[in-house]
Amino acid sequence: MPVGREVTGFRSAPLVGALPWLARDPVGVCAGAALANGGFARVPVGPTAVYIVSNPEYVRQVLVTKAGNYSKGRIMNGIRVALGEGLFTAEGALWKRQRRLMQPAFQQHGLRLTGEVTTDIWARRLDGWSGTVDLLAEFLHLDIAVILRVLFSSDLPEGQARTLVELADTVFAGMAGQLPAFFLPGWVPVPGRARYRRAVEALGTEIYRLISEHRDDKSGGELLDSLLTARDPDSGEPMSDRQLRDEIFTMFMAGYESTATSLAWTCHLLIGHPEVAARLTSEIDGALGGRVPTVEDLPALPYAGKVLSEGLRLFPAFPMYFRSALEEDRLGDRTVPPGAQLIICPYATHRDPDHWPDPDRFDPDRFAPAQVAQRHRGAYFPFGVGQRRCIGEPMALTIAQLALVMLVQRFELAPAGDRDATGRYAMTYQPKHGVPVTVVPRSAPVAPPA
Repeated sequence: MPVGREVTGFRSAPLVGALPWLARDPVGVCAGAALANGGFARVPVGPTAVYIVSNPEYVRQVLVTKAGNYSKGRIMNGIRVALGEGLFTAEGALWKRQRRLMQPAFQQHGLRLTGEVTTDIWARRLDGWSGTVDLLAEFLHLDIAVILRVLFSSDLPEGQARTLVELADTVFAGMAGQLPAFFLPGWVPVPGRARYRRAVEALGTEIYRLISEHRDDKSGGELLDSLLTARDPDSGEPMSDRQLRDEIFTMFMAGYESTATSLAWTCHLLIGHPEVAARLTSEIDGALGGRVPTVEDLPALPYAGKVLSEGLRLFPAFPMYFRSALEEDRLGDRTVPPGAQLIICPYATHRDPDHWPDPDRFDPDRFAPAQVAQRHRGAYFPFGVGQRRCIGEPMALTIAQLALVMLVQRFELAPAGDRDATGRYAMTYQPKHGVPVTVVPRSAPVAPPA
């Protein structure tokens, strides 16, 4: 039984091509078109064409071996309104410089800090659970709290944190609203752009204020301290306030929904597969004996890692990446003309039956070492691949695995109403109606955090 949407092909209409269907369901249309056409589909959109790519060989060519021929694509023009020249949107020499400056902030000591913050915040959040909760909303709350604490060292006042969340919601919706700009000529107006720009300006003002406050009182979190003290290895110059704003804005937005979305889908899958949940519970109880996990415990919880990996396979947080071809290229026997707009679709790659037998089945054992070794290395890339692979991947996985382990330690989950697997594209790929569950405390005692 499929665990998600049924992916189908695309339809086309005179003049506008597939645009009406893409606007309504971009992930379903792109995945359906790619899977129906060998991992490479040319989809007409108005007077132009968009190329959907999911074949692992072609994905590696675009993102790794010939990455220099593919820029981020014109959708980035709209996203740069928010993220500026942060690590996600920057290209060329600027991107290389920023990657060098940012890397130390994501080293192992940063993961330990992230783990400690996650378990502290999540334990207190779980203490208040009873009855029915929406896991997506709860994981979003966790994500925001962890990111703000790791960046700024302390919990922000409730009102200030709420303001940041509300602005982030509007900015994320505005980013997703830039999708038509990928398909249409630049002169076509995109609805909601003015509201998007206002939210970006307001959120940017808040971030500038936080940078200033924490620079003055020297109480920045370890991650913010690392950014403030980073120096260009060539010039010795620190980041400008604008670059700091862009990088913090990028980390805030990139981490805001992605981890929460991945966790919500994974729990949705666990509820429908009690045998997987039972095996996961047994591993956690055996390894931890009721105590709160730490980052150092994660290697002793391999099945938890496999469960999370399989959730990310079926529901990658970012189901589409965007690129533009600078010069003509060939993907297999297909020609990609200069200026072509490409959508790389991991949602489709991860469901390709040539690489994933019975692809809709939830089976964490796909990530046993022997199976991983036999699989095409381009068949799985929930955090991207190549030099642009997400720098925050270890941090996101740390938060997700610790949160999942603590949740399974404390509660059994039962669906509250119908199990709806409808997705909604908003840059990330969210459960459209959340993941409402009834939580039942487990009888096994769980030791409080030290």
